[in-house]
Amino acid sequence: MVPLWIIEFLIAGAGVGFVSAMFGVGGCFIMVPVMIAIFTVFGVPLDIAVKTAFGTNLAVVVPTAIVGAKLHLKSGKTKVFPFPLWKGFGLGAGLGAVIGATVTAFAPGWIMKMLFGVICLIGAWRFFTAKPKLTEKIPNLSLAKGVSIGLPSAAFAAFIGIGGGLVYVPVLNLLIGFPIHLSILLSLASMVISSSIGSVSYALWGLKKMSSTPFPPYSIGYFNYAAFLSLGITSAVFSIPGAIISEKTKPKTLKIILGALYVYVGLKMLGLFTVLHLPI
Repeated sequence: MVPLWIIEFLIAGAGVGFVSAMFGVGGCFIMVPVMIAIFTVFGVPLDIAVKTAFGTNLAVVVPTAIVGAKLHLKSGKTKVFPFPLWKGFGLGAGLGAVIGATVTAFAPGWIMKMLFGVICLIGAWRFFTAKPKLTEKIPNLSLAKGVSIGLPSAAFAAFIGIGGGLVYVPVLNLLIGFPIHLSILLSLASMVISSSIGSVSYALWGLKKMSSTPFPPYSIGYFNYAAFLSLGITSAVFSIPGAIISEKTKPKTLKIILGALYVYVGLKMLGLFTVLHLPI
């Protein structure tokens, strides 16, 4: 018989795939709270639950980002991946992911949970207000400059356990000045590197605590492969209906729904519903 918590992960994965395809965003704001809630049911300390959710979430991001990057290359204006433009930023992203995961490994879990909630609220605000920089000009990006920008961007993303799209796209588009579609492509490629390295870093740091602290079943350090597999399977399947419904929904409606979801999850992670004694 399949354990209930695996079924819950499969259901969460369906929501992640559906929402990601429908709104064109990462599903971390669904995955992370669900994993924290399920892990703590096992009696796992909040500190371990939060960090395992972060490390596992980064791993789930990788295959999604690979598929997204390939689709952008296939259907977008850029048919050949612009490696010379990306190499500096990608290298910085890899180094930054190690730094971010390392800092989080030693940070209190409750603080990271609260910070994740704040980022969700910032994501909601950005989604409602952000306007991409309209430009077709592609600026030069030296290796040194790319590293200097990619490193802190990825360090921050890994620090709060997200794939990085919420950080990379604005940085590439608004700060560096790349066209928005190129920024999305380079962001996805950076997420493959930083999320892979970040997840491995979380796993390695977690191994040091496994002998003295209870971890969720099927964990390798701060990486849970049962959650990774179950979330990934249904996420891929339910991305199909999400994309179909997205095409039939008005953009304004999509923006309102997604913004509301970000606000809800942000408040939930901050524990404000409990403070206000609201039954949600």
